[in-house]
Amino acid sequence: MKSIIIVAGTVTGLFVLAGCTGQELYSAQLIQPSGSEFNQSLYHGYIGLSEAEYAEGDYLDSDVFAARATQAGTQGGVGPEEITFRRLPGDHVAELSDARTRLIAAFDAGAVEANPGKAAEAQVYFDCWMQEQEENWQPEDITRCRDNFYAALDGIEAAPAPVASKPKPQSVRFVVYFQTDKFDIDAEDERVIAEAKAAAEKLGSPIVKISGNTDTVGSVDYNQKLSEMRAQAVAKVLEAGNTPVRAMVTEANGELKPALVTPDETAEQRNRRVEIILEP
Repeated sequence: MKSIIIVAGTVTGLFVLAGCTGQELYSAQLIQPSGSEFNQSLYHGYIGLSEAEYAEGDYLDSDVFAARATQAGTQGGVGPEEITFRRLPGDHVAELSDARTRLIAAFDAGAVEANPGKAAEAQVYFDCWMQEQEENWQPEDITRCRDNFYAALDGIEAAPAPVASKPKPQSVRFVVYFQTDKFDIDAEDERVIAEAKAAAEKLGSPIVKISGNTDTVGSVDYNQKLSEMRAQAVAKVLEAGNTPVRAMVTEANGELKPALVTPDETAEQRNRRVEIILEP
């Protein structure tokens, strides 16, 4: 191979090929690669190798790389060449075996996901090195493939595996219900408030919003005051229990924000409530 240029994402013009070998390149060039960024980068890299070998008249290796491009671009699942795939000079087997082991270890550590383009480059140059080392008569090309492989490998061995982002904590809501015209806290209310306190401890000092509400029984002004008293009653229990909060905000809605819309003067327990909302 006189020169080797492998650029992921670059495909040269189509060749019209003839003969028993060299046909794979033409078919591979017609493919619109799909799949992951890694597989598409492999496709373009192998196309580059195939074209370079075809230009040198090495149609057999051109076909090998074109077939790998086709699989990478359509199915995926193309790994670096096995050491036994090539008839390598005995004094180079150990280094190539070690290089392949390092490459697979980097892939297993998450390099394909963290840096797919560079991971594909490392694999393509490894296969390039394998092919040139098998021929063993163009030392400049062997060195070029080998050095480019190690440069790419150094990049992906240093790349950390992607860390799955933790889901953002969601706000938590608790509801305390009241009897008609009441704002005192009973045993059931205390149970719900205790659950809210425990949730606040797990969230680690959230913002606590306490919203008082009433049904439509009574005047608007009276219900506004009643909703305020209900909100304050819940807030006092949370404060007395030393609930860890970043801030505590109370509001009184009166009958303006019903859980269930009803006609005026309608008793509805779902509207006689205080909502406790914990925001991380």
